Formats: sequence, structure tokens, C-alpha cells
Amino acid sequence: MERRDTLKTIGAMGIANTLGLGASGTAAADPGNGGSSRGGNPGRIGRYGGKKTFAPPDLGGFDHVLVYLAEPLIQGDWNSVEGAKRFQRDIMGRDDEEVEADRRAAEAFYEGRFGVTFEGDVGLFEPEESNDGTATLVPFYQNPDAGYNAYVVSGRAMPNNHEGEATNREEMLAGKVRDGGWIVRITEDTTLGGTHGGGEGFDIGAGGMLAYGDYNIKMGDHEAPIMIRYESEHPIPPLDMPVAFNCDLVHDEWGEGQVRGTTNVPGGGLRNVLTFPPSL
Repeated sequence: MERRDTLKTIGAMGIANTLGLGASGTAAADPGNGGSSRGGNPGRIGRYGGKKTFAPPDLGGFDHVLVYLAEPLIQGDWNSVEGAKRFQRDIMGRDDEEVEADRRAAEAFYEGRFGVTFEGDVGLFEPEESNDGTATLVPFYQNPDAGYNAYVVSGRAMPNNHEGEATNREEMLAGKVRDGGWIVRITEDTTLGGTHGGGEGFDIGAGGMLAYGDYNIKMGDHEAPIMIRYESEHPIPPLDMPVAFNCDLVHDEWGEGQVRGTTNVPGGGLRNVLTFPPSL
């Protein structure tokens, strides 16, 4: 092999490894203009025309990074409570004892973090009003038509499932984010306490929300889903304008993380970035 051809081969391997593809990857960048394929500022960044999203396992220096997108196309009616039963039993694989333990854990979280208390004396999947009457705990499962999908999972090749006008709405396609748990809806203007409210309390208007639940990401048909617990770091303001939200995350192997997301109205699109650890 000529020296020039050898250098070209080495350069291509460096690019593929940078993209997390290995030497046989299907995407490559052309350094161009004397740029280096080993980092820095290449003269030209090549285009990628593949059908999957590739990301290295240590994207940006984080141990794990995920990116969710949701562009909804809602069709038909959706019963969130009935959906919650399916989420807990069929998707999370919990029996009633485990579901009850999860609900009790949610109630304990809301009391400790935000000072919102519930007696816990209603049916397993029944909504419940808080002791002070300013909030309601509701079991939920996000409508799959919301199109929630993990298009980036660091270290993995994720399929680009979508429809022309919406992100992936198919519950059993790889990358689908099945999102459910126990949400709290603020029904009257109130002042939150707990560790978030501190000594002075935190005022929030009716229409705000608090979240506790699980992301269950469908992967291959022959592998386990990725399951991530999330808990509101701060209240989510009423959704009468675009808002940002942060949630603390826990994964059994990855440890602690954080999701930082935004949602817009009235379309309901979501843009979420998850990192483990929460910051560098």
C-alpha cells in the first residue's frame, strides 16, 4: 500500500472511532483542508445520511447522555388512569404489591420535597386530593401519540423512527419512551414547603405540576428496556406558556443523573436532555 493510501486509511479509522462507530461504521467525516480527524477544528465536517443515530459512550465527557424528542400527533381519546394500570402492570412488570409500594414512595417524596401530603387511603389507581385540598395526586401514563422517543443514547445506535409530521408514536418500536407514574396537579394557588420550599415556602399557581415516575425506554426485542426513575427537582409552572423543567434521575447501574427539558404550548412538543452524572 502506498504511503498516501496508508494515511487515508488511518484517518478514516480515527474519524469512525471518534463517532463511536469503529472501523466498520457507516458514517464518516471528511477532515478536508488539512483538518485533523483526531479532534480540534477539522476543515470540513462531513454529512451523515444514515438511518440511525450514533453517539460515543462518553459523549461530552458524561458517562451517559440521552436525548428525547416529542412532536405529538394525538388521535382519539386517552384515559390516563387506565393507561397507568397498563404502564405499571404490563410495561413495568409490577404486581399490585409493588405498585402500592411505588405509590407510597411517590407520596413520601412529595411530602419530603414539597410538603404536600396525602392520606393514601384510596384505591390503588384512584386520584387523591391532598390533605389541604390544594393538589391532586393522579396515576398517569403518557399517551403514546405524544411521540416521546429517545433518538440519542450514548454508546448505542438508535433508530430514527418517526412519521412525516410526528415523532415515533408506536409503543413497541425501539427508542420509544414509555413515561408513567404518579403526578401531582396543583388545583389551587398554594405555598409549597418541604426541602424545596425551605423556611419561607415557595408560591405556585393553580395548574402547576409535580412529577414522580419512570422512563421505560423500549430497546431491542431481545434485550431489557432502559428504566430510569425521575423526581421533580422543582415545581413545573402552569403550562400556559413554554416552560423548562428539571428532574433528578436514578438508574440502577448509572447512578444519579438529571434531565433538563422544555415543553411548548399549545403543540405540546418536548425536548429533553438527560446526563449521568448530573454535571461534570
